[in-house]
Amino acid sequence: MLKESVVGLPSDNIPVSEIASSPYSSVYVTINDAHQAYVLLALVEAPQTLPPTQFSSQNAELKWVSSDAGMLVTRNSRLLKTINLYDGNRVSLTSDQTDPIALGLHLASTPLQWQNTIDWQPGYHLNYQQYSTFTFIADETLSINDKPVLAKKFNEHVVVHNLNMEYTNQFWVDQTSGLVLKSRQKIAPNLPYIDITLLKPYGFGDAK
Repeated sequence: MLKESVVGLPSDNIPVSEIASSPYSSVYVTINDAHQAYVLLALVEAPQTLPPTQFSSQNAELKWVSSDAGMLVTRNSRLLKTINLYDGNRVSLTSDQTDPIALGLHLASTPLQWQNTIDWQPGYHLNYQQYSTFTFIADETLSINDKPVLAKKFNEHVVVHNLNMEYTNQFWVDQTSGLVLKSRQKIAPNLPYIDITLLKPYGFGDAK
């Protein structure tokens, strides 16, 4: 499932033709409302477990690498882990429950509550329980690759009782497929937000 490692170059706008012609999946990433970076997919693999986990489209971990050696790890567009970010990093995000994002927020059958455990640095922030509630906000039109795209916007209200903290993530999903087109996710309860806009999706059939 390994793709050739590539890094994205920081840029405000990449020509749509260049995005389309690239063989790699890509995203725009902005951290803490700073400079927007064009980031390419470097690696796709199953969770690293013993015994080994069978690779599938539902558990695939996508690893996005920036030009300064930063890395984002996502699954179904949920941020699982970050590496080498300036303000701090999410070490892991785990749950015994299926993430509603993976089930499809656009479906009436998808549960709107979720519980997970988060670890982050700096400091020894381990095993903090988070409780999420999803709410549909509105239909919105996004501009992606210079084209209007209709999406359903959902808020994810997250509560961390042990810290007496709460925050809100946002997800914009395709109204038909449930694919996350754009998201705004907090790296950790006391760390900045990271915005991710999907430019060229990864297809399970692309795996080598």
